[in-house]
Amino acid sequence: MKRLWIALFALLLSACATAPVDNNPRPAWIDNPGDGVSASAGTHVKGRVAQEELAIARARVEFAKRFGVAIDAGQTTATQVANGRSSTVSTAVSTEETRQMDVKAMVKAKWLDVERDVLWVWLVPAH
Repeated sequence: MKRLWIALFALLLSACATAPVDNNPRPAWIDNPGDGVSASAGTHVKGRVAQEELAIARARVEFAKRFGVAIDAGQTTATQVANGRSSTVSTAVSTEETRQMDVKAMVKAKWLDVERDVLWVWLVPAH
């Protein structure tokens, strides 16, 4: 009888020692989105649909920055010397061009971090 109690106690103790199983593990694409982008949105006052729309909008902005925006920057410097005096004039020009018609993306995956109520979306190029 004593052995039965010891065995039962050992079984219960070992059950308590096991690590909890995470049924909702963090996907790898959040930290390594490959050719796409990942973005998140926390709890939204207007509910889950608004939270998802915000996460997608953030992902689209990041995607456009990476794949649909061309930046051209240049600087011109002119120096004049007259009667032993010099004068330098510098002009910097930066142009940002957006080619939105070339940027096409789709949501490949979504993941909800239940503990923090943060929704993540993965946006990838649409082919």
